[in-house]
Amino acid sequence: MKKILTLVLALVLGCSCLVAFASCGEKTVAIGVQTGTTGQYFVDGDADWGFDGIEGYESKGYNNGGLAVNDMKNGAVKYVIIDEQPAKQLAKKIEGIKVIDVALTEEEYAFGVDKAQPELLASINSILAEMKENGKLDEIVAAYATGDGITPVTSATFDASKADEQFVIATNAAFAPFEYKDGDKFVGIDIEIAAYMAEKLGMELVIQDMDFDAVVTSVGKNNVDVAMAGLTVNETRKQSVNFTESYYNAAQMLVVLEDEKAFDDCKTADDVLAALADELK
Repeated sequence: MKKILTLVLALVLGCSCLVAFASCGEKTVAIGVQTGTTGQYFVDGDADWGFDGIEGYESKGYNNGGLAVNDMKNGAVKYVIIDEQPAKQLAKKIEGIKVIDVALTEEEYAFGVDKAQPELLASINSILAEMKENGKLDEIVAAYATGDGITPVTSATFDASKADEQFVIATNAAFAPFEYKDGDKFVGIDIEIAAYMAEKLGMELVIQDMDFDAVVTSVGKNNVDVAMAGLTVNETRKQSVNFTESYYNAAQMLVVLEDEKAFDDCKTADDVLAALADELK
C-alpha cells in the first residue's frame, strides 16, 4: 500500500512540475485600468468595442485612475491605461509618472439619457447645440485646461416628491477633470455642463455619486435622468440609455513610471503596442 501511495504521489508531483514548467514560458503582465472603462476593454479585448486586446497583458481594475497609478509606483502593476485628460491630470499631481502622449483609441463622449424621456433627450441636445454655438462648452473645457474659472457645484438634496422639478444625474466623482469632489462640492467639465443644463431646464441639479460601472445602469431607476461621467458611446451602453450628441473627443493613453524609456520614441498606437510586445521579451 505504501508503494502505491508513493507512486501516486510521485505521479501527482510529476504532473504538477510539468504544468509549472509549461507555464514558465508564459508571461502575463498586469496593466492598471479604471473598472468598466474603455481602457479595460482595450487591454482585455472586446468584440463590442472592436478591441483585440493586448497579447501578454491583462487588466487589473481599480475604482479610479489614482489608485491604479499608486499601485504602479508600488510595483503591483506594470503600466496604467486610462483616458487622456484624467491621465494628464494625474501626471500633474503625482510625482514619478509620465503620460505617453499617443492616442491609443478614438472615442466620443456623450451623456446617457433615460429611454423613457425622449423629450429630455431633445432638450439636452438643444442645450448642447446652444453651448457649442455660443462658446460656453469651449469655455468650460478651457477652464479645466488652465485651472482658471472653475466653478464648484453644490448638489440639491434629492426629493422624490419633486420629480418634475429636479434634474438628477448619475456620475463617478473620481474622474478629473470631468467629475471630482472638492470638499462637499462637485467639480468638473461634466458637472458644470450639468449645472448649465439644469438652469436652462429651470430645475434643481441633484448629483448622485456612485461606482463608474453602475452609472449607466442606474439611469431610469431611482429617478436618475441622465448619466454624465465621461462616457464613451458604444452599443452595449445603448441598450440601457439613449445617447446625446457628442460633446468631447477622447482617447486612451499609456501612463508609465518617469524613468521608463521604452516608449519615448513612439508616435502612433502601433508603435506603443510594438513597444509593449518588446517589453515582454
